[in-house]
Amino acid sequence: MVKRLRLGSEAGLRLNLDVCSSKRRDPGLIWGKGVLSVNGLPIISAEDNKSVEWTWVDLLEWLACHWSSLLLEQSFPFHVPSLHIGYVLSDLEKRWDNMSEDRVEEEEEEALRFLSRHDFATAFKGIYFPSTYFMRHGKIVEIVNSETHCIERLSLQQVVSDLEEIGDALAGQIRFSTDFICENSRGALAVKHWDAREESLKKYALTKLTGMSVSSLEMFSAANDNVFWEFDSSEPLIETELMAAARMTAGAISLPEQQELLERVRRINKYSTPVLDELTDSIGEEFEETGKPHDQGYWAANWLRRRIDKDTRSAIKPLEILKQWGVAVEEMSLPDAKFDALACWGSRHGPAILINQSSENVPAHVHRANSTLAHEICHLLLDRNTALPVVEVLNGNTPERLEKRARAFAAELMLPREVVAVEVRMTTSLEKAIAKLSQEYEVSESLVCWQVINSTGYDSLSEPEQRWLQARNKQ
Repeated sequence: MVKRLRLGSEAGLRLNLDVCSSKRRDPGLIWGKGVLSVNGLPIISAEDNKSVEWTWVDLLEWLACHWSSLLLEQSFPFHVPSLHIGYVLSDLEKRWDNMSEDRVEEEEEEALRFLSRHDFATAFKGIYFPSTYFMRHGKIVEIVNSETHCIERLSLQQVVSDLEEIGDALAGQIRFSTDFICENSRGALAVKHWDAREESLKKYALTKLTGMSVSSLEMFSAANDNVFWEFDSSEPLIETELMAAARMTAGAISLPEQQELLERVRRINKYSTPVLDELTDSIGEEFEETGKPHDQGYWAANWLRRRIDKDTRSAIKPLEILKQWGVAVEEMSLPDAKFDALACWGSRHGPAILINQSSENVPAHVHRANSTLAHEICHLLLDRNTALPVVEVLNGNTPERLEKRARAFAAELMLPREVVAVEVRMTTSLEKAIAKLSQEYEVSESLVCWQVINSTGYDSLSEPEQRWLQARNKQ
């Protein structure tokens, strides 16, 4: 006798499973033929996307074991800047080029453990499937095919709903089997761990959402209490501005500097920003997250120029725009820190931007400050309701895909490539043209060089000019 299960959602995670109740097989292991898919694309299946016959208790065990990691972890191992989780291992291999063999082995083991708890394929024991990685970023989840690097982005809410429906149904199959009577059977233990998944979320929420060890947390608050972190344990998936700020600055600043930074975030008020909110909603209706990050950034910058009635020849004043929107911009000084700015826009604090005015690596110069604020404008428009719901840290541990997009947005908003192309075609001196554009648009000369390289005017340059420009851009 076959029982047909259709679990999850067509546009999200979906398990189509025909459960076999043959007496020759242990029903507590949920033997059956099934396909697990994401938005209609199979990720666990036989050849030609057909149903695979296997024991689906494997999936329930894996979900129960890694529930907190799947839904809470948002940082890659050692904060490696990868476009997505499918590139983590190859990007780490570059990091390992100059490391000792012992250290590489330690980091590789940790990285493989991380990937294993985010890879649906590792759920199944004794059978091979291509890796499909699951990674949360704020309010969205990216599901990445390791072979094609195709990415499906689903809302966190949808993913949780789909996985719980799948897990509950699989657990239900075991509960009504003879296997469930034996407390130490695989099926019974899988159900026990599945039923305890909420406790697992609450237990690990602080460490995983802050990205900090228990000992590091104790330096901030000896009791590791929810009050300090402004955290509601009844909703363990919802991170706060303080938790995200800690996670995104881990490794970029020292613990004492983190303490100072978090206190500054704590003192930021909550502001009403109706104009910004309307713009965010409007761009969200038109924006399509397809193509390369820099193309998305260019599109968004041109969209904003049109909405605020600024043609390509008009210089942009990011600080004035932010003030018009009601976004607070404040300065602070952490001289030894590596990050340029922190922006927060959660339910308790902001929208606000803290610019780190240190002496060496931060935007003390107006040109650098303009780029920094333009960068944050991109996040305010595109990421507040999706991948960055509470905080972004420039030069921190923000997802690299979002940073590439924001860098392109900032460059295009401040100095459109169209303007650059016209200027370099007309000039008799490339160096003078770069200096002129830098002064007129109040951007750094390195940003001008970058825009020249990415403009249609680049092809009109001589080979020596192109080499000079490339060398200048690396400085």
